Amino acid sequence: MKRTPIRGLLAAALLATTLWSGTPAFAYYVGEEVRIDSGNPVISKAGFDISKDYAVWIAEGEKVITLYDLDEHKESQIGDKQSAKSHLRVDGKYVSWIDSRHGGSDVYLYDIAKKKEVRLTDGSTEAMELELAGNYVAWSGKHGGKSDIYLYNINTGEEVRISTSGQASKPTVSPSYVAWEDRRNGNVDIYYYDIKSGRERAAVTSLGHQTNPSIYDDQIIYQDERYDDLYVYMIGRERNKRLTDDSNEQAYPHLYGDTYVYIEEGALMIGDVDYDDAEELDEEVYDKLPPRIYGDYVIFAKQDGDKKVHLYLYDLDEEELVPIGGLSGEPSQPDGDDRYVVYLNENKKSSSVVLHDLKTQTSSVISKSGSEPRRPLVSDRYVVWYDAEDEALIAYDIRRGTQKRVTSSKDEPSDTLYELDGSKLAWIDDDRDLYVTDLSTEKTEDIARVSNPKAVDIYGNYVLWVTERSGKDSIYLYDLDDEDETEVRTNADITGASVGDNVVVWSEYSSKTKSYDLYYYDIRRDRTDVLTRWTDGDQIEPQASRNLVLFKEKRGSRNKDFSYELYDIEDETYSRYYWSDDAEMDEVRLSGNRVVWIDNRDGNPAVYTLAVTDPRDDEDDDEPSGDYRDYNFLKVLEDDSFFDIIDENDYEDIYFVFFVGTKNEVSLNFLDALSDADLFLDLVYESGLDNVVIRVYK
Repeated sequence: MKRTPIRGLLAAALLATTLWSGTPAFAYYVGEEVRIDSGNPVISKAGFDISKDYAVWIAEGEKVITLYDLDEHKESQIGDKQSAKSHLRVDGKYVSWIDSRHGGSDVYLYDIAKKKEVRLTDGSTEAMELELAGNYVAWSGKHGGKSDIYLYNINTGEEVRISTSGQASKPTVSPSYVAWEDRRNGNVDIYYYDIKSGRERAAVTSLGHQTNPSIYDDQIIYQDERYDDLYVYMIGRERNKRLTDDSNEQAYPHLYGDTYVYIEEGALMIGDVDYDDAEELDEEVYDKLPPRIYGDYVIFAKQDGDKKVHLYLYDLDEEELVPIGGLSGEPSQPDGDDRYVVYLNENKKSSSVVLHDLKTQTSSVISKSGSEPRRPLVSDRYVVWYDAEDEALIAYDIRRGTQKRVTSSKDEPSDTLYELDGSKLAWIDDDRDLYVTDLSTEKTEDIARVSNPKAVDIYGNYVLWVTERSGKDSIYLYDLDDEDETEVRTNADITGASVGDNVVVWSEYSSKTKSYDLYYYDIRRDRTDVLTRWTDGDQIEPQASRNLVLFKEKRGSRNKDFSYELYDIEDETYSRYYWSDDAEMDEVRLSGNRVVWIDNRDGNPAVYTLAVTDPRDDEDDDEPSGDYRDYNFLKVLEDDSFFDIIDENDYEDIYFVFFVGTKNEVSLNFLDALSDADLFLDLVYESGLDNVVIRVYK
């Protein structure tokens, strides 16, 4: 193949490089406390909706639709991953939206029960707005400079054009009627269509503009722009009633039963068509996305200081905001690494493992529905947890987005005695055998027979374990390279032990101080010494990561509460980076370059993290992994090795991979990228160059 198209592709990539704002840095700084709030989804501006059983939205940075089961608190994704979507609507067992996948704007319908998607329009008209109710989908379609309203009967598959003006827009539908805005008289009026009789009628044709209709049964609520007030029109009674009467602007009304919601000067308001007064539900709402109401729920959006739009749900029965989304629930059992934080998310129905990427500031559920995950751990490449349903250890490959069972059906792994470092997992089974599994090669090594195990840890080439015998504890260290075992400490009263950079640390009861003190073992020098010793108070449960040690301590005989300290063994000083004085820390872990914990300072538990040293470079990014090898796209462009990779491999084996390490990971074959440079460039823009790799399969 000639190089001309390849150079064209490279030129497109370089164009993207010049327009890209730079390689994104981690979304935190060393010493900065970060609250990981995944309770309210960060959404795109494509819209959202709610019905009796489901809510729908599109997460920021995604194009698939999130379908959320309100009862089961579970998310699923529908629609393709490439096309833009808007005007999401859900009702009963159907979801509908406007889709750009065929180069225009088409209406799609998804049957939730059958998990089947159908394209309703053929591209002859450009769908502009859409509504769904019961068995009907209504949309405005633009063709030849004219815009009319179309109605689709899901039961019969019949589509009819129901407006005649050529100037109709913003439809709203109920099982009996369709209403819309119409400019046939020069200004905006409200018209409606009787589905049973098949007749179109005028509802409101007053002076000025009457806009944003919302229909329920035979009532149409709308906005009269002459007064910036809301009115309701009652079909059959030909009655028009004013609902609001003040100087504020009321906009985006939505009606369910006799109850309606709207936005007034940035506040979310609720009213009843039978009464004059309305009340405020929330303030500072995002006024570019209209709120929606169904039954006892109101769904709406708010924008944070970083301009991210979050989705909220208000329960009218409980008169309070309630969590929404698959990430809603109480967090527990957190763990961290340089780039990632993982934790267990628990609600009334289920538990799930949530992976948060600090670089992209995104969270995703990575455990499967119906599983019973416990104690998740994370490294730069993998997440591991114990599944109580299968009584197995499960590993999730972050880069590939795939999940595998680590232990076989014959194994009986402990649900607590396992630790992860990089791709190496140390674990103990119920037969008291200690194993190390390399998750990248799927090879398992039998390390030792462990009697009465109390703890296990792994770091680099070293595996540590603690055993108990006759009320006394011993610490053992195993060198994976030399296949050599060392007894570090024996016949002691130990409350915790861990291994880090060239060091083992533990807490041991001292007869001198009558308290628990910290000790360390220098691996290279084969020397044991006291790390910290105070004559009054305990230091217990040390955790090591690299050259840092986190431990619990209390000083003074009157002090009954433990606090956390962070000590740098290399510098022989306490860390200068600490969490807030307001922190209420629980389930604290030191891992990678960070401390993670559950914090209750705001009255509700949340995951917090603090980077306490610089992250390490990912030394394995360019190393072969399994049956393929990844190259950072930006790096090979900068060092001019791009063409070497292309020349040395078959084109069929080369892929561009976008959104690497996320649930939206997309692969594009090199030949496909050559033939569709526009698609390639779009994916580069959306993913960002730092999240693109060249993957070469062997």
